[in-house]
Parts: sequence; C-alpha cells; structure tokens
Amino acid sequence: MIGTGILDSLHQEGTPFIEYTPDPIDEYTVIVLDPKDWQEVHDYIINENEIDGIPNRKVECADDRNYCIKTSVYMMSVEEANLLKTHPKVEEVELNRDKYPQSMSLDGLVFETKGSDPQRWNKNVAHIKPRWRSGFGSTYAPTTHTNGVRCNWSHKFINTTDSTPFRGSGISDTETSNSDMPFYLTGRNVDAIAMDSGVSVLHPDLIAPDGTYRVRDIILDGPYKVDPEFFDADPTNRLETVTIDGVNIGTRAKESVARAWWGNTGTSYRSSKFSGLGTKSISSNYTRVQAHSKNGTNNISSGHGTAVASQIGGKWHGLAINCNIWNARILVSGNGVVSSSTYIDVVSIWHSAKKIASDDPDPTILNMSFGANLFSYNANGTTYTNRYRGTTMTWTGNGSHRDVPANSGPARPNYQYIAKTSSSGWSWYYGAGQFMWTNSTESSAVESAISNGVICVASAGNVNQKLSTSNDMDYNNYYYGPTNYHSTSYYWYINRVGGVQKGFSGDHERLKGTIRVGALDCAVEPPCEKQGVTAYKIRKVGYSSNGPMITIWAPAESTLAAGYSSYEDYDREDDSNYHDTWFGGTSSASPNTTSLICLYLQTNRLASQSDVANWLDTTASKAIAISDPYPSEGSTSSDDLSNYYWGATAYSTSYDVATAVGDSYNRRGCGNLRGATNKVLYNPFVNGTATDRQEVDVIKASGISISHS
Repeated sequence: MIGTGILDSLHQEGTPFIEYTPDPIDEYTVIVLDPKDWQEVHDYIINENEIDGIPNRKVECADDRNYCIKTSVYMMSVEEANLLKTHPKVEEVELNRDKYPQSMSLDGLVFETKGSDPQRWNKNVAHIKPRWRSGFGSTYAPTTHTNGVRCNWSHKFINTTDSTPFRGSGISDTETSNSDMPFYLTGRNVDAIAMDSGVSVLHPDLIAPDGTYRVRDIILDGPYKVDPEFFDADPTNRLETVTIDGVNIGTRAKESVARAWWGNTGTSYRSSKFSGLGTKSISSNYTRVQAHSKNGTNNISSGHGTAVASQIGGKWHGLAINCNIWNARILVSGNGVVSSSTYIDVVSIWHSAKKIASDDPDPTILNMSFGANLFSYNANGTTYTNRYRGTTMTWTGNGSHRDVPANSGPARPNYQYIAKTSSSGWSWYYGAGQFMWTNSTESSAVESAISNGVICVASAGNVNQKLSTSNDMDYNNYYYGPTNYHSTSYYWYINRVGGVQKGFSGDHERLKGTIRVGALDCAVEPPCEKQGVTAYKIRKVGYSSNGPMITIWAPAESTLAAGYSSYEDYDREDDSNYHDTWFGGTSSASPNTTSLICLYLQTNRLASQSDVANWLDTTASKAIAISDPYPSEGSTSSDDLSNYYWGATAYSTSYDVATAVGDSYNRRGCGNLRGATNKVLYNPFVNGTATDRQEVDVIKASGISISHS
C-alpha cells in the first residue's frame, strides 16, 4: 500500500471514494461466483425468463468481455441490479468501473553480458539502513559515502534473510554496509508493470547505461511493442518524437493512435491479426504528461509509483536491473484517469496480444501496491456490532484511533508503534480500524489476468488485519455497521481478502490467486528484549496485514527508492537534480518480491501464477521464526473475546518503549503473525559464475527452463 511508512498510510482516511447516481438504465458489471457458471447466468440475463433473482425481461449485454472469465456488462436498472445480486450464482453487481472509475488508495545498471563477471555492481556500494522506521532524524539520513552509491538495504537482507550485516551490536553502529553482491540474473526480457500513481521516465535510477529511457507506458507504448508493423507502416501519422519535461526521450507511438488501438478492431486502428482481441475505450485525458510528468495537466502528484518501479528494476534500488519497466497509471487518491479494474483488463488484453505476436512472448508481471480499505466507525458513545468466532458482541465507540474499545474484537484491528525519541520521550504512530473492501470487480479482473498468464503480485495491506483461509476460526467474523463510505449498515466479512489482493474464486487458500506480500520491519528487533523476544529478531512491521492468507514476507520499512514529485527527500549523489526517498509499507514489500520474481521469469518464461507461488514457497523463501511475541492468539481463551490480540493492548512503558533512543517497538497486539506462514523472501540467484551467465543466454534462445536453487 502507498506510503513511506505509517505516517503516509494514514492519509488514506481522508480520501473518499467517488459515488455516482446511476441513470435509470445504466451499465452494470455482473460477476459470477465461479467461472464455470458464466454462460448459464449470461443466458438467463439476455433472455426472457421467470427465474428467481434474474430480471424478467431480455437484458442487453453491453460488453461480454471475452477476455474475462466471469465478468460481463449489462444494461439494467438499479432495481434489476439489486435483484440480480440475490441470485445464488452471482458474486456481485456493480456500476461499470470503465464508465464510473473508482479511485484507489495506495494501502526502491549494469547490463549482463555473456561471460562477464557476475558481480551486481562490480564495485562496493553502500547499503543504507536507518535505525528508526521512516528514517526520522538527520543522524540516520543517507549521507555521502566514498563510493558515491546508496542502495536498498533489502538486497543484502534477502541474500541471507537474517539480521546481518546490520545486527552487530545494534543498528546505530552498523547503519551502512559497503560491499558488492554476486548474482547472475537481471530480469532481461521480462515485462514488469508498476500499476500505480505514475512513473518518472527521467529519473537516473530508471535510465539504461547507454542513456536510453527504459520506462514505457502500457496504454501509450504497449501497442507499439506488440504491433510495430502497424505503426511503422505510416510513421508520419502514427509515430512522434516525445518530450517529457523538456527532455527528448525518443520516437514513440503517437498518443492518439495508441489510444485508438485499444478501442477499435478495424485495420485502420490495428493489424488484422489483433482483430479478435477485446477493446477498451481510453480517455483522451490519458497522456504522457499524465503517465510520466510532475509538471502539466493532471500531472503526477505522488512519487509512490516511481519508488515502486525503482525497487523492481532500478539501477541501485532494484534486483531486475535489465527488465522492461512499464508504467500503468491508475486513478488513486482522486488523481488519475483510468480505474484499476479497467487497467487490469488492459493488461490482460496486452498479454494476449503478445501471445499472438510471438511464439515466445516476454512474461508479464503486474505489481499492485494499492488497495481499497473501509473503516469501521468508532464514534464516541455509539453502539456497534461484530461477530467474533461465533459470538455476537457489541462495543461502545470511544472516538479514538489510538485506544481500541473493549469488546470490539477484530472490527477495530488498530496498528501502532512507539519510537523512543529521547532519554525521557517517545512518539506514537497509529491508525484507525480498517479492513479490505470486497471490490469484486477488481478481484475478477485480476482472476482473469491470472487465467490469461499474467503474474499478479500485490501488497497485503497496511491495516494490521488478519487475512483468513476458509478453514480458519476467524473466516466468518463480521462487522455490522456503517463505514467511511457507507452511511447504511451492512455485514462486512472483515477477515477475508478482497479486491486486487484476492484474484480467485471459491475457498480462500493461501497459494490461490494474487501473491500477497506482508511487510517486514527494519529486519531486526531492538537490542532490548522487553517483549520477550530475542534481540535483533526479524519481525513483522506493526501495521502489516497478517494471517494465513499471507503468501510471503518481504523487507519493507525504510528501504531506499527513487524519489520523485512528493517523495524527493535526499539529493542523489550521481545527479543532484534527482532524489532518493525512504520507502515503506507493504507497498515496498510487493516490488521487492516482484523484482526477485523477474529473475525467475527470465529463465522460466512460461511459468504460471501457480508455478511462481510454489517457487516462492519452496525455493525463494526461508522458513525463519519471525518474531511473534504473543503466539497464543490462535487459542479460544477468554482473552481472545476481549480482543487482547486483535488490537493494541493497554500501553505500558515496561513493554512498549524501547530502551535505546532511536529504537521502536510494535505495541503489543500489533506485531503478531496471527497464523501467518514464517516464509521470508530469499534470493537463490547468488554466487553465480561466468558459465552460469552463458547458460542463461542459451536458455533464453531455446526456451528451455532450468532451476537455480
């Protein structure tokens, strides 16, 4: 999710979703529960019938979405839409997001050559790691180093998945590590997409050593990649020289022609071999300025997307330093043009086009560091209802984000930590009770993309929420009441995944659907052991989602990334016109994982979502006992019914304040795994040799897959 840490994630509370009043007959997206039921439900809807839960007239299908496996769009009234929601084979009916886009909340180069030295940089570089989360205080800010390069600390961590090289006698004594790293894959010929707030083309971390601009945009440049014959057939009218912020980035597809390619099937718009692809109408407001620039109309106002892209494939901050970096700017926090569900459909169409264009299409991996959360209300003196492990409970709101009201169970899964700021002072960081919105349209779009061969990775969320499997004791927990976006009370199943974090039908199982990445802290516990955990123990960051549906854990808090727009914290040492930034949240855990997956896809080009998930589970992770201070959360004792482990417990200086200035603790109840796996991201592509790299070149040409475990 978006943010350089807790403080940025809190801004989501004030970001309303756009609500629309539909026309009498309007476009509604219908999502069936199971793909195998689509044809049956579709036939019911478009024919006259007397079936319960189906409109009793012929309903026009406005878009059958042949690229989706369980979703189509129909022309209906709101009454008919509500009726259809009651059908047992229908998951959800929502206003068409293509027509009514919904804003999301956003919930860090050496090219390989055959036979060359397999060192990452061929020089020692500084891996920077602050003592505090979010790098508060100038003492722990990135400073100048003799080698002139600052890198992401997570790279060192995922080579060992322990606290070295930063543990020593404390982070304050070893905040940097100057060394190189040997690994021999670089993500070459893999298309990695940062679906986010927009990505800078000009940041030096994202420019190739030969000076070419690596970042491309899916909507504006994607058609030219798959259909160059069409664009090159009339270069005068279909190509143009592109300038971003006064810099010429070369010849690319003409904006208007690229947008038209998506919305039309005729040979005046695309080559005939793509006539059978689905279409998407793209607004003329989707421009290169909108996609890449921090200046101009509808420009990039958040550096979140640039940070994400850099941690996937940046020279200094990513692992996949030779992948193809693609931007997909979506509507987030009220800014942008294209909704997330629409853009996910665009990615599905594009991947299908690649398979038409080539017998060996480049793999597509989609990083989604965003999500949609709802807030359970907590107005002072108001009574609310929730169901916790079969017991219905009520709580009285206390109007606080910091203090969790008694008897609120999992409906207020607050998150917070406490940082020691001086010998006698400390600061609190906290957030309100939140849970995932169902967002069936987004989930269905991801499910279709996965079915089509797109690898989908998402941040697990920044709301300290337990995500349950179907057989987990908390799967049926619910909150009944209004939310920040709903004045009417509904039943909300608060421990189930939804939206882009889901991407599957049927039972909730850990390795199904989207790869969901939970966030690790600065990799070590403080040197003191007040919470009963060994010093320097790897720990979950206090705000990260948790529970059995977490696929894997990855480094996140206070990693370094490319800074842009609102994220310009520290001058770059190689170009003071550009910046680095501290980046965090599960928003960082996700691209750190995507980056490693790119290396795997380089030599496993036909890998499916299931292949990647199983590779992460068996080869690209280590089973390490992550700090879990109060693991008895899974019991059925009376303590659970008083929500002791669900929200933060009553504050105590004896347990919740670190001893050393600059250290911090997750407040008790915020650091627990709640049944999550102990699998920690690990880079198996280390200690390569020149022979390994030659072998990679041969494998790419042959399409044969090998294992480097």
